[in-house]
Amino acid sequence: MPIGISVLLVVTLGSLALVQRRVVRRWTTRPARIAGNVAVAVAVVLTACSAVGLLAGAGVIAPDRVRWISAAGLTWLATIFYLLLTLLVLGVLWVLTRLVRLVRPGVDGAPLRRAVALVGVVGAVAATLYGLVEAATPRVTHTQVKLASMPAAFGPLKVALITDIHAGPVRSRGFVQGVVDRANAQRPDLVLMAGDLIDGTVAQIGDDLTPLRDLRAPLGVFAVTGNHEYYAGDVVNWVQRWRDVGVVPLANGSARLERNGATVTLVGANDRTGKAPHEVDYDAAFAGVDPAAFTVAIAHEPLQGREFAKRGADLQVAGHTHGGQIWPFRYFVRLQQPALQGLESVDGMPVYTSRGAGAWGPPVRVAAPPEIAILELSAA
Repeated sequence: MPIGISVLLVVTLGSLALVQRRVVRRWTTRPARIAGNVAVAVAVVLTACSAVGLLAGAGVIAPDRVRWISAAGLTWLATIFYLLLTLLVLGVLWVLTRLVRLVRPGVDGAPLRRAVALVGVVGAVAATLYGLVEAATPRVTHTQVKLASMPAAFGPLKVALITDIHAGPVRSRGFVQGVVDRANAQRPDLVLMAGDLIDGTVAQIGDDLTPLRDLRAPLGVFAVTGNHEYYAGDVVNWVQRWRDVGVVPLANGSARLERNGATVTLVGANDRTGKAPHEVDYDAAFAGVDPAAFTVAIAHEPLQGREFAKRGADLQVAGHTHGGQIWPFRYFVRLQQPALQGLESVDGMPVYTSRGAGAWGPPVRVAAPPEIAILELSAA
């Protein structure tokens, strides 16, 4: 079992044992103790289910027959996160109570802590249920992007940006088909897919990407790898699977789009965490590209925009961040990435970062709704 999953199991199960021993066993009434023990037992089962979901995402377990188990367990991870936040608040209150007692010995902080604990538990469940509904259906967003360097003769360019579907442990072929149908309904000129389309191997879930064959865009459908294409050690087969369903991989390469006598150049780079034979190579991606050409760069992470900006790209599209996915992770993402969501600037170059259509881990999104981004590029 992967070390990260083992650590998660040990920490979570240890915490549940501590709760049962230090909290549930001290409750004074028998019905309360029974209810508490049942709740702990259910939590233990859900924790085991979460391990199943994570193993399915890593390609260790085929997801088809365990998707409902994965969904239950991975959803529980979101609840665990909010319960941990509650424990953090309770810990702070306990410390503050101890400090206040140095001045006023009679102060009893227990009633406040009990109230906070109740609100925290209810809030954790409510936030998870809300997040399940929020994550179920990606919304279509529209953003106007005016670029002075874009050739006016090319005309407006409608781009559908699809990222982070994460088909596999929870999301199946039906979800992918829904993403395709929503994108096609916008009648894009071009479809760009910025990685993390799957979690698993081609042998296990390759069929889940079959709906990508239905994507319709007169200027083509292009994709680059994300970090999750590498996790199950099957990136070579995934890139071939894209070709099989009509998606053109931009693996450290470029493509020229021509319309009305004008040209737009696409440059795609593999994810920066990629391993051979699909490691990132920015110089190879820009090989043969006219430095004066209007260039749209595609890579999974907005952090890669720094390399594109050095090489004169006019715009980058990206994913990876999920907009934080579950509040308040957005603030931690900002510590690692120069852009979070929407249209921002990286080293002076505009970057559009999609929140992604799916979700990784918990099929839950809180204050970071999933999206299929429609970018309408035009000359300023």
